[in-house]
Amino acid sequence: MTLDVLTRYDGGRRPVVGSLAVGVLCLVATLVGGFFSPREAAHSYLFAFASWLSLCLGALLMLASFHAARARWPTVLRRPLEVMGACCPLFAVLFIPVALTMPHLFPWVSPPPDFGSHGLHLLEHKRPYLNIPFFIGRAVLYFAIWGVVGWLLYRWSVRQDAEPGISERGVQFTKWQRRLSAGTLPVLVLCLSFACLDWLMSMEPLWQSTVYALYVGCGAIVAALATVAVLAALWRGPGEFGALMGPHHFRRLATLLLSFVCLWAYCGYSQFMLMWVASLPEEVTWFRARLDGGWLPVAVLLAVGHFGVPFFLLLQRRIKERPRSLAWVSAWLLLMHVVDVYWLVVPALHPRDGSFHWTALTAWVGVGGLTVAACLALVRGGYTVPVRDPFLLHSLRVPEI
Repeated sequence: MTLDVLTRYDGGRRPVVGSLAVGVLCLVATLVGGFFSPREAAHSYLFAFASWLSLCLGALLMLASFHAARARWPTVLRRPLEVMGACCPLFAVLFIPVALTMPHLFPWVSPPPDFGSHGLHLLEHKRPYLNIPFFIGRAVLYFAIWGVVGWLLYRWSVRQDAEPGISERGVQFTKWQRRLSAGTLPVLVLCLSFACLDWLMSMEPLWQSTVYALYVGCGAIVAALATVAVLAALWRGPGEFGALMGPHHFRRLATLLLSFVCLWAYCGYSQFMLMWVASLPEEVTWFRARLDGGWLPVAVLLAVGHFGVPFFLLLQRRIKERPRSLAWVSAWLLLMHVVDVYWLVVPALHPRDGSFHWTALTAWVGVGGLTVAACLALVRGGYTVPVRDPFLLHSLRVPEI
């Protein structure tokens, strides 16, 4: 493999500036909506924040898993995961509106009277954990760990690209990435688990689940893998990573995607079945809020659209091996991921009453615009594959399953 075969990605400044401008304008519109409907805007922003952050964290977890497992075949498709993982520090800034709107999002900040004496008693027992200083301190710790690991994995890979051929120093970068990933992967998972508890589950603080974080994490990984599949179908120009991927790469990527789709469904069903059969009031109420009334069609859509249809499509070998076919299935899964996060967040504000506020769209586009701009800025001027990775040739010659 020579550098002459590969080309640098040069999307120009216009996509970066355009995405940034759209993001800023939509966030300003969300802010304006917050003056008229503060609770609606706060939940809309949290939905957008969780939706895009989960995408980047899913990419970071898969990247660390590949390095920790010393997997060679995904080398050719690793750069998009590195770029998305490196965007985690951006969300430390985007978290500021969440921190500022905590009274509108989390009942434990200022418990309403309708909690009753029993609910207030339970909240008092959770006060050592659910309090504002500790909440903010944990968030700082999460972003510090995600940001440092994501940025180092990206920077070491990019610095390896600048090496003159496969050198001893270049191989050292691979060793650093593998050691860092293997050592921090459990910490990354723990941070994601506690972040799910803090930012999503604590919107309904009297409810708890031991499967919730795994459910959210599997959905995040599905979204990250689906994003890679879509980009691989789009970036098929000379020297771009999609053009270097053969049917075997797409089949393995699709198999991974199918595995996590099944795991997401298994976690969701297990959580529902155990709580519904037990029929405890403090557990069933969470599902009643999301299965009764206007939210029932959304729940059915997730069961069919996030699992049923993709499951049967991803079983088809011809769909797995064709970039465009896999990209369409992946794009649908990305849409279902957005619906899933919305279904997790908004019913906390409107239980049993399906609702959509226009700030949900502006917030999602706003946070997405900034995220896309950051990703494009990171990849612009660089290669879309780790060109000096010592296992790139092995990845390109991956044998058939």
